[in-house]
Amino acid sequence: MPRYKVVVADANPTQRRHLKDALAQIGCQVVAEATSVPDLLRKVRLTSPQLVVLDPALGGGRALEAARIVEEDGLASVVLVVADTRDPQLRDFHYVVRPFNEGAFSAAVDAVMLHRRKVEELRREVRRLRDTLESRKLVEKAKGILMRNLGVSEEQAYRSMQKQSMDKGIPLKDIAAAVILASEVGRPSGDEKGE
Repeated sequence: MPRYKVVVADANPTQRRHLKDALAQIGCQVVAEATSVPDLLRKVRLTSPQLVVLDPALGGGRALEAARIVEEDGLASVVLVVADTRDPQLRDFHYVVRPFNEGAFSAAVDAVMLHRRKVEELRREVRRLRDTLESRKLVEKAKGILMRNLGVSEEQAYRSMQKQSMDKGIPLKDIAAAVILASEVGRPSGDEKGE
């Protein structure tokens, strides 16, 4: 099984062949080759690679902008293969300088893929934290409704929802959402505060 599925984007056939050979040496599978920016974007969307190896001099559009789109949309990671490192936009990307050896190329690929995994882990953690925060907001609002409507303490309101959650096998946030919905449905029209 290949390490990574890769799209190679370089208009020069000799350089493309060299990149394909270098990728094969480090255990990657080239799933498509692109010779222009529109061709690159189309092939990335069609083949769902994990990595794009791109010559920033690729014609047919702005190659670095395409690289940014590929990365920001989460389509694939990008390694640029450059001859000149003076372009300040390069600092936004992982890159390897031509001519390169297999070790440098392999290290660049490993670095970009490690970076991608870490970013994905952080995104998952942010989603989990947002879900936790949203659940807490729902539970707090539902506790307030039960305290007001039933005249119980905060702890009793929480325990009541917790018992319903366990008895019915429904997540606590769903019980809280049901309490909030029932409260809103039961309000007389025009009574925004429910008092």
